[in-house]
Amino acid sequence: MKPRNALSRIPWFVVIMVGAFAGISTIQVIWLRSTMELKGQIFDDNVEHALSRVAEQFTSPTTELLQVDLAAMPSHTPTASALTATTLGPEERMLARMEALDLEARLRAELTEHGVQEPAVLGVFDGFAQPVLLDAAAEPFLTQLLDAGYSVRIAPFDLKVYFPEKNLHRARHIMPQFVLSGALLLLLAAGLFRVTIDARRNKRIDRIRRDLMNNLTHELKTPISTIGLAAEALQDPDLRAHADLLDHHIGLIREENRRLGVLVENVLQASLADSGQMRLYFQPLNIHDILRDVIKNVKIQVVKRGGRVELQLEALDPVLQGDRIHLANLVYNLVDNALKYTPKDLLLRISSRQSMHGVEIRFADNGIGIAKEHLGKVFDKLYRVPTGNVHDVKGFGLGLSYVKTVVEQHGGRIHVESESGKGSTFIIYLPKNATPRQP
Repeated sequence: MKPRNALSRIPWFVVIMVGAFAGISTIQVIWLRSTMELKGQIFDDNVEHALSRVAEQFTSPTTELLQVDLAAMPSHTPTASALTATTLGPEERMLARMEALDLEARLRAELTEHGVQEPAVLGVFDGFAQPVLLDAAAEPFLTQLLDAGYSVRIAPFDLKVYFPEKNLHRARHIMPQFVLSGALLLLLAAGLFRVTIDARRNKRIDRIRRDLMNNLTHELKTPISTIGLAAEALQDPDLRAHADLLDHHIGLIREENRRLGVLVENVLQASLADSGQMRLYFQPLNIHDILRDVIKNVKIQVVKRGGRVELQLEALDPVLQGDRIHLANLVYNLVDNALKYTPKDLLLRISSRQSMHGVEIRFADNGIGIAKEHLGKVFDKLYRVPTGNVHDVKGFGLGLSYVKTVVEQHGGRIHVESESGKGSTFIIYLPKNATPRQP
């Protein structure tokens, strides 16, 4: 089968949401850029209209300008012929108008009337781009005035205006829209991230559920088939004459029936723990006795697999409050886990030691171990450490989840220490005086 690439493993709705997010982000960027350009165009138009109004005030023939021109003429001209001879030149006349009518004040008034509040510097230049009027504030911006400033002709001069903070003020005007758009995009990104995480988790859960159903089918078919074959064999009259074969087939039926019971019990207990309906009945009990009883019951199974169990029970006061059935099931699950993940020559050391307020129990095996990246997940429901083949290690991923639930309902703690290829050690702490807790 041809392997799928990474893109094909991404859920289709995640791809759609990523595309939608990219599209919305692009639209927002385009909208912000268009808004900036529009505001810039409006700004430019307002400045040009203001400059045109100023130029009109200094060039239109009005009574005010005539009075300014007369006031600027020499006072000693007694006759019309003398007046004609001493008429001011255009440059002098315009400079006189600019000084008398306060060019800068009129320009700022017109800019304000046109909605332009940004601070501006101005200069008046002759035909050779030499400054005729230039205040001290405009001197650092002389190059910008000539190259990037707004300009209007007030013959015979050019009035130029430059706004040093134009872009900053424009950005301030659009900042609320920019912040709102950024916040919306962040919310969309957070939602997309959450949906992606949930999709990956749901996909993993679906895969685990499929594996569970496959394993469940496989686990149930094997004992059912074995019991069926053994029952058919028992119906053979010739077999009844051989006591050894008869005992063997009866033993097979008994063993497979027990195996089915364990499977059903695991699923049932996991279901009860998940629904919060697990009920514990606490009583004083000796945890050492429980350990010995369980090991005695599984001894044949362990020996059959070529393994052995060593008990090192050193706790001085092993009596504690607990539920006998669930604690026994806990031990069964941990022993079964060691059997599953130890290919051959199992050596399981079960030890206990006294702690300040309870008992610590260790289950150390020499199995295949658990890689570091899987240590934090081994107690998750339906999680099974990958072993290369879904059926080479039988189970449903329910045992360790159930074990953790039982320990926590006893007010205890459990964790695992392991390295790949070096076995695993499950460490359980059970308090001496515990009360049942809800899962």
